[in-house]
Amino acid sequence: MAIVYDLNRPDPLAAPCDAETCKPPLIKILTSHEFSQLPNISLEGREGLAALEPAEANFVELYPSFIIGSFAVPDKTDPTSDPDRLAFYLENDHLIIIDDGNIAQELLKKIKASGMLTKPTTSHALYAFMKTLIADDFTWFSVMEDAMEALEETMLTDNGEVSVQTIMSYRRAAMRMGSYYQQIAVMADLIADNENKVMTREEAHAFAHVVTHANHLADRADMLREYSLQLYELHQTQIDLKQNSTMQILTIVTVMFAPLTLVTGWFGMNLTVLPGLDWPYMAFTIIGLALIMIVVMVVFFKKKNWL
Repeated sequence: MAIVYDLNRPDPLAAPCDAETCKPPLIKILTSHEFSQLPNISLEGREGLAALEPAEANFVELYPSFIIGSFAVPDKTDPTSDPDRLAFYLENDHLIIIDDGNIAQELLKKIKASGMLTKPTTSHALYAFMKTLIADDFTWFSVMEDAMEALEETMLTDNGEVSVQTIMSYRRAAMRMGSYYQQIAVMADLIADNENKVMTREEAHAFAHVVTHANHLADRADMLREYSLQLYELHQTQIDLKQNSTMQILTIVTVMFAPLTLVTGWFGMNLTVLPGLDWPYMAFTIIGLALIMIVVMVVFFKKKNWL
């Protein structure tokens, strides 16, 4: 069911207005089906939104008397999953938000709570909507950064097992969010140019704040992406160190048993005459020499800190 807000009222987002008594300018939240039934939408606008609807991207397109666009809002709990999709149709008297879920309604509640909607125009309402989309995302980045630092601490101090998939999930999340903010910045920049003069110069200039904010968030996403690559390199370094340690142990064991291998090879030869075989103390002598060589090698390895 369509939800309509009258921007002329003192507190326009306090509650929806009656469709029969509402007067423009209006904010309307419609489903895709409800939007398709509207009679006063240009064919260009319908076709443009129909093309944008299935796309999982943030995009805006300017027409002589209106603006259309789409949002693909990532789920902050799992940015790599399918985003929530919204679309909008903006003209002087109407801001129509096309949403088959409840994202738009939740965003309008946040706009009301923040008091950001200070002008009764559809252009300012779109500005408030776009700014609210990314308003709290620095907090999300702080939480993500804390989780990555805890992961690094685990690898450095606790010698905990950390999977490559965990590290790569942070990288994919940072890349997805970075792309999202870059697209938002491009959208806001195109609207701020105001080539079709749908809004006043002051209203268009406000979108420059969205551009700046989105670019800062994109830079933060790039930093976390680089951080995730550092975590991956640290993980690979630790794997290499473990492999080197294993090879070192195998090498030491091999060297320590080399004297015994020599003795068994010497006395295992199929010869009828071998000097010393008839000496009664030969076996004890050989065993003693082998043990002495092993002890000498152990002392040597300890001095080299190889054990």
